[in-house]
Amino acid sequence: MRLLLIVLVALAGLAAGLMFYRYGTLEPCRALAQDMADETFGEVQAALGSEPGETPESAVRAMRLVTSQYDTSTCASKLWARWTGGEDT
Repeated sequence: MRLLLIVLVALAGLAAGLMFYRYGTLEPCRALAQDMADETFGEVQAALGSEPGETPESAVRAMRLVTSQYDTSTCASKLWARWTGGEDT
């Protein structure tokens, strides 16, 4: 039982660390906004024929306007759907 608890805590710590490394935050709505901005701005850069690079802060702020309308559980479910390729609810 103790081993199971240790494994679960380790997995949660690993997931939190990876999320913080990728998005710079553990808050799901900010992570979702970053993910949406990366996707949108990357498509624009690809359409213009340039190499996708770092997403500008202004694009992230624009996506935060969208995600500010969601509660935390909605952001988390939308982020999970993006990660797993599931349906966006």
